[in-house]
Amino acid sequence: MRILLTSWEYPPYVVGGMGKHVAELAPVLGGQIIDDPHSSGPLYVDVLTTRYSGGAQEEQVNEFLTVYRVDAPPIDPVDHYNSVVESNQTLVDRAEKLAQRHPYDLIHAHDWLVAKAGITLKHRWKTPFVTTIHATERGRHQGHIPSETSHQIDRMEWQSCYEAWNIITCSQFMRNELQNYFGVPDSKTIVIPNGIDIEAITRCPSEQRAFLRHRYAPNGERLLLFVGRVVHEKGLHVLIRAMPRILAEYPNTRLLVAGKNGEKYWPLAYELGVEKSVDFLGFISDDERDCLYTIVDAAIFPSLYEPFGIVALEAMAAGANVVASSVGGLAEVVRHLENGLTILPNDPMSIVWAVNKLFSDPAAAEVRQQRAIAEVKESYSWRHIAQRTADLYRTIVNERRKVDW
Repeated sequence: MRILLTSWEYPPYVVGGMGKHVAELAPVLGGQIIDDPHSSGPLYVDVLTTRYSGGAQEEQVNEFLTVYRVDAPPIDPVDHYNSVVESNQTLVDRAEKLAQRHPYDLIHAHDWLVAKAGITLKHRWKTPFVTTIHATERGRHQGHIPSETSHQIDRMEWQSCYEAWNIITCSQFMRNELQNYFGVPDSKTIVIPNGIDIEAITRCPSEQRAFLRHRYAPNGERLLLFVGRVVHEKGLHVLIRAMPRILAEYPNTRLLVAGKNGEKYWPLAYELGVEKSVDFLGFISDDERDCLYTIVDAAIFPSLYEPFGIVALEAMAAGANVVASSVGGLAEVVRHLENGLTILPNDPMSIVWAVNKLFSDPAAAEVRQQRAIAEVKESYSWRHIAQRTADLYRTIVNERRKVDW
């Protein structure tokens, strides 16, 4: 069986969680054994993606995975939606050439950015189309459509769901969101969570941990860590607003903010008088992030909207105590007082309560921490998730054989 997997992002061009998801899933997905009498045995995956920051145009990653990159035209910031959709034609043209080498059994598109290409190829080839919806435009804006561009993206997300044979979401929350926003029936949506590379996350040399602890906590400070894109929906401003009360009770506490453009919240920290206790680290590598998880007292994710919450999983796998908003997919990953602590969204005092709970009862925190590590290893490995995805592919391809187009 051969799959065409389309994604706007793939290394070395990765902006957010979607690109990371595809990059970590695809190598494990390729080579999965398809137990089906009509299949050729293993699964072959061709990733088709845009090429914005280098990387070979054709890269044979392994026997079962090949990455094809196309040079899409630059995106017009004034007409973002239409320039993205028009650039999908470059993906379609490349896919047509690839299909001459070997036909595809299924097309799998990730999010609205490549939906147009996937839908076009579906109708040309009469091949099943699957989409993974990582987030929705309405969800990012708390249920509103603030602009014409947002309206256009919302309509493409609806069309992608309508055209798909099945839809994959990373959480029950996202499944419910598609039902509420687009009327997608539950039977059409399959929940397959995000995964993490557990072995990579847990590798941090002891000398690196000692260096980071000395750098950020030379006097034994307690460390809190925020990791994520610095956008409103991630709730960093809520965490900073909690810092005055946290410092009143635990004055030797520091907040580390890992994320590009985090310094835009420096004026808020200054206004609240906590600027000396907040370090804006800017962009950091995955290796440094994973090491920071091992030395901080808590990783805090105060999101206002979160379809899944892979950052929380990564922190849990590395052994960090996790405090997270009880919203969206985060509420499915982090269970209050079981494998972490949950807080009310957009409520600084709830964060203050959680930090006090964590610091005042280290024995209970250790129990939650160990439970979280065990759960992540059992349920969120990419091999487990790749097998579930391959099983879905097999089911769809078998269903396609039984129907007229």
